[in-house]
Amino acid sequence: MLWSNATTVLIASGVMGLLSGYLAYRRERNPYLWFLIGFGLTMAGIVPIFFAPLLKKRKNRVATQLQPQPYLKGPKNKFWYFVDKSRTQQGPLSYDAIFRAWKEQTISLETLVWHEDLNDWKPLQKLIEIRMQTKRGS
Repeated sequence: MLWSNATTVLIASGVMGLLSGYLAYRRERNPYLWFLIGFGLTMAGIVPIFFAPLLKKRKNRVATQLQPQPYLKGPKNKFWYFVDKSRTQQGPLSYDAIFRAWKEQTISLETLVWHEDLNDWKPLQKLIEIRMQTKRGS
């Protein structure tokens, strides 16, 4: 694969060099200089094109996997409240604090929560959504 890419680059550069040299000759310029310019610029432009896919393949060896991640639907810029086990209202809490409380199992999916955008108290499980997110492997 590498040799076929190198051969293709050399052929394309040679063709462009010959075309540049020919056009320079027709316009009474130095064809050798223009051959080198055409050859060199084509090499500089084509080499990255052919070798960039190899770099991309190497990067993909670090596997990216889609994994389910819980997401709390609701405003991140408003206060949240919840009802604890003794039926006492707790809060105000930030979005991050209520999400962290659930992750740390301070509150459960059955815990009633509320924020300004809700009309009524709802169980947390009604606001938890599972989203697929990429996670890089090693």
